[in-house]
Amino acid sequence: MHEWALLIFTVAVPSSIGGMLFLWFAQNILKKDSEIDLFKTMKWPLLAIAFISIIGLFASFFHLGKPTHALNAVRGFGPSWMSNEIVVTGLYIGLACLTAGFAFYQKKINPALMLITGIVGLADIFCMAQLYNLTQVSGWDHINTFLVFYGTAFTLGPVLGASLLVFNGNSVKLQQITNWAFIFSIFGVAIQVIGAAMFNSYVGELNLIDTVSAAEKIQSYGGMIGIRWIVETIGLISLGYLALFSNKKNYTLIYASLAFFFIAEGMSRYVFYVLGA
Repeated sequence: MHEWALLIFTVAVPSSIGGMLFLWFAQNILKKDSEIDLFKTMKWPLLAIAFISIIGLFASFFHLGKPTHALNAVRGFGPSWMSNEIVVTGLYIGLACLTAGFAFYQKKINPALMLITGIVGLADIFCMAQLYNLTQVSGWDHINTFLVFYGTAFTLGPVLGASLLVFNGNSVKLQQITNWAFIFSIFGVAIQVIGAAMFNSYVGELNLIDTVSAAEKIQSYGGMIGIRWIVETIGLISLGYLALFSNKKNYTLIYASLAFFFIAEGMSRYVFYVLGA
């Protein structure tokens, strides 16, 4: 598998999008607590989200070969989904950096700009998934592709956002935010499970790729797929234990959950790119 740059890109950018949307959601909860300085609580998480999106952008340059190739691809904006992805990704990352920059410059956060950035990010994920969905690669031309990419945003993004917020301190509101991160992550895992179930019923119809069926390729990675689901389940259980049963002042498990989700989503994307190898 030689698409490591795309693996990093398609995990980092969706997770940052989910993280941005979760931060927007969380600020609505935090602003109700008069003891919390919203700017001090949000400024570093916003900067971290922007930085993660830049990591994804930097990784994508290794796939393109040269950054100038991205500029050439922009010329096809509209009819070309690759061009659409590049333009909308650039717009999202620019807005993420602008949101963080304005927060530091103005000494306050801008919820409207956060929401706009997140919505543009959701459009970016659609462009990203559509690019693969329209290829001739059997296994990518399926609704599961959309659920895989959006699943990363809603599984990894909330726990990323929550882990960045609780790093700044503890309060009843932060415990509430952890609970919401658990709820959103359940939704993210659920849509991936639905996608996997739909894909498994479709896999028998897949065409040949280089004389080897896509079904056979996936079968050879059955162990990795199984381990991926185990790791993701452990992450979800860890987050659920923290949200429902753990001491409210102990947030160590959220970082373990974050690590489990990152590993699981990375493994998921690895198998995804194996189909096109």
